Amino acid sequence: MSPFRLAPRQRQALTAYGFPLALMAVLLYLVLRNTGANPVVFADEWLYSKFARLQPLDQSQVPSWLYLKLFGQTNACGTGFLQCARVLNAALFVAAAPFIYLVARPLAGRPAARGIALLAVLSPVSSYTGYFMPESMYFLGFWVLSWALLAGDGPAPQWRPTLRHALLGGALLGVLSLIKVHALFLLPALCLFLIHSRRSAGRRGWIAGGAAAAVLAALAAFAVKLALGYLLAGRVGLSLLGSFYGGQVSNSGLGIGRLLAPFAHNALGHAMGLLVLFVFPLAMLAAAGLSAPLRDALGRPGRALLAYTVLMLGAALGMTVLYTASIADAGPQEIIRLHLRYYDFTFPLLMIGAVAVVRHSGRLGTGLRAAIAAPLALLLLAATARLVPAFQLSAIDSPELFSMHVLPPLYYLLALLELALLALWTWRPQRAQPLYLLVLAPLFALAGEGASAALMHRAQQPNPYDQGGRLVHDFLDDGQRARLSIAGDSLGGLARAQFHSDHARTATIELQPGAPFDLTQTPARQQWLLVIGQHALPPALKPVLATPDYALVRLSHGGRSLYQVNMVQPLAGGHLSAVEGLADAEHWGSWSNARTVSLHSTEPLPRHLTVMLNGRAFGPNAGQDFVLRAGQASTRFKLPAATQELFLQLETDGQQHTLHIDVPQPVTPASLYGGNDTRLLGIGLVGVEIGEADADATPAPAQH
Repeated sequence: MSPFRLAPRQRQALTAYGFPLALMAVLLYLVLRNTGANPVVFADEWLYSKFARLQPLDQSQVPSWLYLKLFGQTNACGTGFLQCARVLNAALFVAAAPFIYLVARPLAGRPAARGIALLAVLSPVSSYTGYFMPESMYFLGFWVLSWALLAGDGPAPQWRPTLRHALLGGALLGVLSLIKVHALFLLPALCLFLIHSRRSAGRRGWIAGGAAAAVLAALAAFAVKLALGYLLAGRVGLSLLGSFYGGQVSNSGLGIGRLLAPFAHNALGHAMGLLVLFVFPLAMLAAAGLSAPLRDALGRPGRALLAYTVLMLGAALGMTVLYTASIADAGPQEIIRLHLRYYDFTFPLLMIGAVAVVRHSGRLGTGLRAAIAAPLALLLLAATARLVPAFQLSAIDSPELFSMHVLPPLYYLLALLELALLALWTWRPQRAQPLYLLVLAPLFALAGEGASAALMHRAQQPNPYDQGGRLVHDFLDDGQRARLSIAGDSLGGLARAQFHSDHARTATIELQPGAPFDLTQTPARQQWLLVIGQHALPPALKPVLATPDYALVRLSHGGRSLYQVNMVQPLAGGHLSAVEGLADAEHWGSWSNARTVSLHSTEPLPRHLTVMLNGRAFGPNAGQDFVLRAGQASTRFKLPAATQELFLQLETDGQQHTLHIDVPQPVTPASLYGGNDTRLLGIGLVGVEIGEADADATPAPAQH
């Protein structure tokens, strides 16, 4: 007997235990792969860690209440919280495999369903198990929802939609939205799926029944989201989008017309990416759409799966492209980023659909198969040639495509294999499934996993921001880190340092690359300053600890605060008699609307004047010199586009009542982005605090 032939008992054991043992091996591999790496995705990992672990849930800006509550428990691991989060991520991610298997089994058969489930948890999306982010938990939640809607009892269920499906589907979608709020954008797809399914099942009165099911699902989704949100986070849990996403929606200033061009450009990139990754599953979807006999052969379960795939992928993809178009003006790179991570949880549906359809595609004539395959092959060639030069492929946004970007020979090899698979399907469709499931799909998974493993290996090497953040975590106690500011010229690096410092109140200061640290940037109310990178310190700031890559300084401002002005209502406290040069106040503060902003104090400003200014610069004003004046005294300062606090000092004659802020380059949003906003913006003021310095405080910057 061949040494590779299994005895009946061995085959039974392999059938019974092979799949769970393989999943355990995948889980162990993911845990080991992620061990020892520094955090990678910023500022996302820092924000999720802060919201989950370092502050009450009701202070979170994102409404991921269920995720935050669960991952807040990683505090029990002490300084090992990140590794605990990664282990939990891996466990949640691999737990999705049985649900993928249960969805695939009636349509693909047991062996193929096991293969699809294993490939799904070995796919590039597994890279998110290494990050303190909710993608792994969201992946599991989506597949629990899909199983509840698609899987039935027995190996070949006669799937029929019921109001129970609507109620359960809506409730699970509500739970999913408490992991990532993006789930709410899947609600229209769920409602349409329920309506379509009742029609497909031949129910009488399917329009009224489908509408009732859709309404029930929507009510269940919102009821569960709001009720659980309230239980977890209190009154703020009743917000649908949370302050962060709600603010993005309310501040989106682009009209529909302005969205069309960036929407079309980004949609083209996603279309090319999907062709490169899934041209064969897309061919199978097209075949099912064009052939009634093939759809009949699939039965109600198969038709339900295909409709569900198109609707869920379409909804998530549409939301992704629309979001990208809405932030196109944030920078030239935004429109060429492909955020596959907002919909790659649907990719196993494409694999299941491909295997289900190809089993019956012999019902199509050779001519029809060729008519489907030929244009897709041409589109694949065009996408392969144009995708990489035209769009930004990153390991974070699009891990499935990133491996092809960094390994061009593999990229073209996989494209050739896809072309060969289309040709084989046209000629001998029954032979296409083994080639897809046993060769092409595993190669895609292997390529993505190679890139993910290389990324996590590189992340084991700390950079100065990692080192500086760890230093202050070990050197300063919890109370001192609450009075710490970290300065550097990389926004992502600053978030890395905050992550390691591990205190919710640690602040940041953005510097220009290579620029010396200016005393005007010295943070108010802080006791400690960590400067990371090549930024010379002024003589007045003496480091407590210093290396070539970072320096830790203890600050001593001295003095006292006299009053604070909230720029949402600058006259409310009675400290200012008038303001000039400001636009109408917004929920966060006020923009300037002139070349000079003037704040008239009801009392004389002190001789040793200190001004704590919380603000940000608009457009081209970021990084340029603003001027703060009081009488003959003045000083220059810079602000980034993000909100930042500055500590400024002036030596006045003690008789002045007015502070002036001169804007370097006032500009209208209409001149930059189009539209009707003709305000002359330059500086956004959140708050201003007036104080008086002691004689032994940190010296003031030079006056001008």
